[in-house]
Amino acid sequence: MISLRGLTARFIAGNFGIMAFGDIYFLLALYLQDVGVTDPRTLGWILGIYFAASTITRPLTSVIIERFAFRPVMLSASVLCLASGTGVALAGTSVPLILLFRALTGFSSSLFVVGLTTYQALTVPEEVRGSSFTLASAGTIAPLVAVLPIAEWMLRHGHSFLYIWSPLLPAVLCFAVALSLPHAENFELMRGNWGTYPDIFRIPAARTLLASVVIFAMTDAVILSMGGLALEKGVLASSFISSQALTGLLIRVLGFRAMDRLPRSRIAALTFAITAASSIAVTFVNSNTGMVLWGVIYGIAMGYGFPMHLSLIGDAVPERLRPKATSLVWFFMAGCYFVSPVMTGFIARWLNFAWAFRIIYGVILLSSPFMYIRFQRSFTKSKTDIEKEF
Repeated sequence: MISLRGLTARFIAGNFGIMAFGDIYFLLALYLQDVGVTDPRTLGWILGIYFAASTITRPLTSVIIERFAFRPVMLSASVLCLASGTGVALAGTSVPLILLFRALTGFSSSLFVVGLTTYQALTVPEEVRGSSFTLASAGTIAPLVAVLPIAEWMLRHGHSFLYIWSPLLPAVLCFAVALSLPHAENFELMRGNWGTYPDIFRIPAARTLLASVVIFAMTDAVILSMGGLALEKGVLASSFISSQALTGLLIRVLGFRAMDRLPRSRIAALTFAITAASSIAVTFVNSNTGMVLWGVIYGIAMGYGFPMHLSLIGDAVPERLRPKATSLVWFFMAGCYFVSPVMTGFIARWLNFAWAFRIIYGVILLSSPFMYIRFQRSFTKSKTDIEKEF
């Protein structure tokens, strides 16, 4: 029997592996330009198809997880990561093949991350669920600090061969994690009785959680448009992005136990209120020091907000609905990474990036009191009603 500490170590390693697998490809455009693929539209499609495939297939992943046991699903996802990573490396300059294997990396990554999150939501007791998700989610942000600089160094120093094959290492880590996961005892009890997506939307707490996920994810996706704002303000985007990433990582590693004591449903709205306020505040600064300051404040809220929303899945829905609820949470998060930069770019085209930030995140900030009230009403109600209805 593996202890909770042992399980948490596996969750950290699994999150680190699957995020490192995807994050390394953030620099794929630099590699492709080195080998001769330089058309901006082509590069855009190659980068974007990963997120499109990952987003579209997430509702399907819950059906796969419910039909088969966790270990076979996650082992298969790991093998697909290895296969797709190998395909991208061997595709050379063939754009159709690169697109095909990039889509496969999106699907395989989605299958693994939804499987791992669902497994965690089903196996970790409620009293330590918050700290478990907080500590495990440190693995999702660590690759930005530990892996991406190494990948960039490879490309800057002419080691393109090493770079394009490097995603296979985290894919192997994912395989090892999947192989080591013990059987989920309540998985067999739920088999054949997983419920439907409409069942989720009939639960007030689930509806509130999904709305909160969308709002929070919109602030999470601010980093995608930070480059445009930074160029406009004459500052470095990395001063905000790096400071928030490092702060978020430290919060999750050093402050994970606080998540077992904090009332998650009471402060979820506070997290995106702070991230939205920070996103507005950076539009008024004109120095890298100011960007770092607001990046730190943003990182504190983001450090708690992301794992908090994942851990709320277990608070909002009964066990049999958690695979589908997890898929929906990841689906909406991924969708916001598409919507946010498009919306920001549209407004910035007519005004500028500063006003785009102020309008979008101003609306989110104003919505936080309403969401706070919704959390109090729906989660209080559902705690008693779920037992009767489901």
